[in-house]
Amino acid sequence: MGNLSIERNKLGLTQVDAAKAIGISYSTLTKLETNQKNASKETMEKFSKFYNKPVDYLFFANSVH
Repeated sequence: MGNLSIERNKLGLTQVDAAKAIGISYSTLTKLETNQKNASKETMEKFSKFYNKPVDYLFFANSVH
């Protein structure tokens, strides 16, 4: 489980509810949470603002450098 889904679950939100609140489609959210799609800078910023967490934490904390 990645940090996107962890933060969503902390708020008790379904994927549908989170997608609506962030302003993206449900299918985009599911693909991002399962690493099937890379987020645009704009989308990363939406997540960061919504969850009040840094982009690096949400999208890159589990990456291998």
